[in-house]
Parts: sequence; structure tokens; C-alpha cells
Amino acid sequence: MKGFKAKYWVVPVMLAVGLTVAAKSYFLPAGKAQNQLSENNAVSVTAAEVSYINKLPKLVLTGSLEAQTSAAISAKISGRIQEVLVEDGQMVRAGQPLVKLESAELANSARMANDTVRKAQASYDNAKADYDRYRALFEQNAVSRQQLDSIETKLRIAEADLSSATASASNAQQQYGHSVIFAPVSGVVANKTATIGQVVAPGVALMTVEDIGTLYAVVNIEQKDMGMVAIGQTAAIMVDTYPGKVFAGTVDTINPVAGLNSRMFRTKIKLDNADGLLKPGMFIKVELVTGAETKTLAVPQSAVFQKQGLAYVYAIENGKAVRRQVEVGEVNGNNIEIKAGLQGKQLVAVNNVTKLKDGDAVAVTK
Repeated sequence: MKGFKAKYWVVPVMLAVGLTVAAKSYFLPAGKAQNQLSENNAVSVTAAEVSYINKLPKLVLTGSLEAQTSAAISAKISGRIQEVLVEDGQMVRAGQPLVKLESAELANSARMANDTVRKAQASYDNAKADYDRYRALFEQNAVSRQQLDSIETKLRIAEADLSSATASASNAQQQYGHSVIFAPVSGVVANKTATIGQVVAPGVALMTVEDIGTLYAVVNIEQKDMGMVAIGQTAAIMVDTYPGKVFAGTVDTINPVAGLNSRMFRTKIKLDNADGLLKPGMFIKVELVTGAETKTLAVPQSAVFQKQGLAYVYAIENGKAVRRQVEVGEVNGNNIEIKAGLQGKQLVAVNNVTKLKDGDAVAVTK
């Protein structure tokens, strides 16, 4: 019996406590209870004011770098490579030898051609001497006209033989000269494929020599943007290899005809590369200033979030987060342009954005 009485003694006590708590809650003013609930559920956020920033209208393009001069190096005659005199990345001067072909046969041919020239020259000299003698005798009526004409014919044949021999010797000497391949321009060696023992044919590329002291940033411009680009316009070039570094260039060439497939206009921007930091083939970003500086609304990038392809921010209004759809523009440092959807001096949440829902109570912290 004792255990039974104790068990049923606890129930009234607990019931009494519960009634007491309920009574206290009931007697709180309704507004105060609601505020207390909101404060307990409020999401802590940091807010920033929608402000105006200076903006330069710019055309942003992507492209790649090309050397101002790029010479493809190839042999002018067929032959086997005897020696390769340069390596990739080596600086060379115009006229510097790059590759030598086996040339023993060519040297012998040139020497034999020169010997033929000497023989033809001797024959010509002899024929010329005979003609001079017969000419003098003819003037003295010592020989007939027919004899003089016969000697003159021999002279002309000797002259023709000498001319042919000289031309052949010149060709043979030229072929021998082609056994050494020279740099046509000054620059840096690139894309070398030449190897010792390789049999080459005329026109087959063995390497390139790139003049990289001056480069072209090559971009394609759409038809709608052509009115914003002109020869001589300054440009800023950025490369991922050098974060934060800007290279200055000038629009040098605009192709007057659009590409058949892309329907875009190929444009070259000239820039100095005396320090050799930039390399042909690098991908680049180009910014062309297209107008005067203006002011535009902006918010920190962290305030903007996307949902189903649309951009939103949470504006802070009367202690609540109100979702606002916005139209964004260019990124400027840590800020992003707001083209529509907000007004100046409005407050927006810049952190805990992913934790917010439209209408949530917020507690703004500094």
C-alpha cells in the first residue's frame, strides 16, 4: 500500500507545476511574448549598404598571344641532317646557322662546276684571240670574209658555253649553300623537330623562330561591338600566369572582313614584351575602355545568390530578411554591379545568406 500511495502522489504535484508555468505564460502580454519568440529565432547577419561606385564601361574579351614575326624554318633542298646547332628557347640572330645538312656531294658538284667554268673560260679566251687576229688580217685583206665568219662562229659558241658553265656553277654553289639553314629573323627558337640523321624534304618545317620582343594579343570581336573599337585604342591585357599584373597594349589591326564561320572580326592588339615575360600561345583576357566613367549601384559579391538562374539578395527591412530579385552587371573588385532591383542606401545581408528564408527575422551585427 505504501508504494501504491507514493506513485499516485507524484501526479498531482507534476500537474500543479505544469499549470503554474502555463499560467505565467498566459499572463505575459501578447506582443512581448511574440517579440521574445522572434528574438530567439532571429538569424544573425552582417549587413552592408547599397552604395554607388565608379564604373568604366569596358569591353571584356578573351584570346591568345601571337608573335609579331613567326618564321617557319625548312630546308630548300632534300638531304640528311648532319648537325643541329640550336635548341628550343635559344635566342638567335638573323643570319645565324641553325641546321647543317650533309654536303660532301654538293661540295664536289660545286667544285666540278667551277672547273667546267674555267675550261669554258679558256676556250672562250682562245676563240676571242683567234677572232681578234683574223679580224686584223681581214682588215688587211689577208683572209677572206668567210674565214672571218667561221672564226666568229667559234667565238660565239665558246661564249655560250662559258655562259652555260657559269650558270651551272652558280646553281651548284647555291645548292651547296642551301646545305646550311640560316635564321631569317632574330628571335627565339620554338617547336624544334629537327634531329641528326633525319632525312628532310624541301618545305617540311624543322622549327620556328619567333620574334617575341613585340607580341600581338589576338581577339575576336562581335559585330554589335565593332563600333566601340578603333585603331590606336588602348587596352589592358591580363594573363593568369601573372595575377594582378596588367600589360598595356594598343589596337593595331582590325580585320575588315568577318570570319566565315564565326562571323566575328579578328583584331590584333600590339604590346611590348621586352622583358620576355609573355609567350606566344598564352591565353589572355583583354579589357577595352569604351566610354567615360559613370556611377553605378553595387553590393558586395557575398550578398548575391542565385536560384534557378536568377540573382537575388536579402534586403533588411523592419528587422526581417526580404528576398529581392536583382539584375547584376560587372564585377568590380569585391563588389558586383546592380543594374535593377535595389536602391541606394538599402541594407542587404552579406553573410549567412544560405541560412535565410524570405521573411526570416534577422539580428544585424557589425
